[in-house]
Amino acid sequence: MPLSEADTRAKLIDPALHRRGWIEDLIKREETAGAIEIIDGRAKRRGRGRTDYTLRVKVNPDTQPVAVAVLEAKAEHLPPAAGLEQAKWYGLACKRLNVPFVIATNGHLFVGFDCTTGLTKAPRPLSDLPTPAEPRQRRRQG
Repeated sequence: MPLSEADTRAKLIDPALHRRGWIEDLIKREETAGAIEIIDGRAKRRGRGRTDYTLRVKVNPDTQPVAVAVLEAKAEHLPPAAGLEQAKWYGLACKRLNVPFVIATNGHLFVGFDCTTGLTKAPRPLSDLPTPAEPRQRRRQG
């Protein structure tokens, strides 16, 4: 029986992120994608949805981590690109995150979209997921 999205995250994606060097301090789970406004003393979310993962890097050792990628998880039985448009919306349309990379995965393969080049990369094994050093270097150059 294929894994649900929640099980795919816990059993496949979280371990893969850790193996690629993404420590817990650099991973934010279920982050509200839309901006939060205070209206009449109450927090109100503008926009909808939550990212499954927002991946962050420290560009410099003395700075706070900055978001570099949104990763959208889907159930194991779905194609890896099933969540790509959703991830693009979270990463691009939502100005609060404003990340250069969006990723969709089914826990086995992932598809990436590079907002700086506009290119979607062909599905690759999750073991090829970029390490924190790769987007950190690109962030420093950009």
